[in-house]
Amino acid sequence: MFKAMQPSNYTKEIVAKLMLSRGHSFLVSAILLNRHGGSHEVELYNICQGIEVTLKGFLLLKNYNKYKPLLPKLKYFGHDLVKLSDAATQEYGLKPLASESKKELDELNIYYTNHYLRYSGAHDLLFPSTDLEYGAVVKRLFAAIKLTNRKLGV
Repeated sequence: MFKAMQPSNYTKEIVAKLMLSRGHSFLVSAILLNRHGGSHEVELYNICQGIEVTLKGFLLLKNYNKYKPLLPKLKYFGHDLVKLSDAATQEYGLKPLASESKKELDELNIYYTNHYLRYSGAHDLLFPSTDLEYGAVVKRLFAAIKLTNRKLGV
């Protein structure tokens, strides 16, 4: 039986950095949508996608062997931004999110995990996303990306 080769430590680091870069790109695309009058729901979706991919990149960077098998499993993290944030906060020994950031992340997570931002439906009329905030949580995430890039020499 064919056995797949295990990635080298260098490869693991590159994959983690690519995840961080891709997550950052989702966040930047949301900013561009906001500046150029794009769909608010798509902007929020890209924010959430950026948060998800960035947090997964941080987890891979910290402990690739532990987190790589867990990331594709929907029942472990899935697309749950709160679970990912909690894992990254614990893994890096950071302070828990401040109440404003926590509230934003909780609200974004409800819309993101239920696909309310990706697909149109009655929820757009009953629970419009126009009041969702993301400034505090994204500010903290950009600071973490900037610090990580500096430490990695990216």
